[in-house]
This record gives sequence, structure tokens and C-alpha cells, in this order.
Amino acid sequence: MAIIIPSYMAKGLEFDVVIVYGGNEEHYSSDLDKKLLYIACTRALHQLVIYYVTKENSLAHKVKK
Repeated sequence: MAIIIPSYMAKGLEFDVVIVYGGNEEHYSSDLDKKLLYIACTRALHQLVIYYVTKENSLAHKVKK
């Protein structure tokens, strides 16, 4: 089963796999956007996948593998 929800609604929830679509750096330039990306990334229990089209988000390197 798949659930698609915005990151601000995922706070406090956990998922086996989290997929972040549009992980380009230009989508996460403000402090609020960075916090929402953090929330999305920390919801994953086992696997985190970040999709991006052009330039990789520099924040992605800070996520523990």
C-alpha cells in the first residue's frame, strides 16, 4: 500500500520507505522548506529515496546512510 502525503502532514509518523520527489536544491531554498525536507527524510525507518532532475541537493549529503 502506498500513501502520498505532503511532508508537513507526516510529522510524527514513520514509514518503512520514504520517497522524496523533486529533491532539487531550488525547491528547498528557504528555512521552512529545509525543515520540511528534514521532516520528510527523518520519517523513513528503512529506506530513503530522493529523486532529483538536475543538480543534487547539497543537503542530501548530510543524511546518515
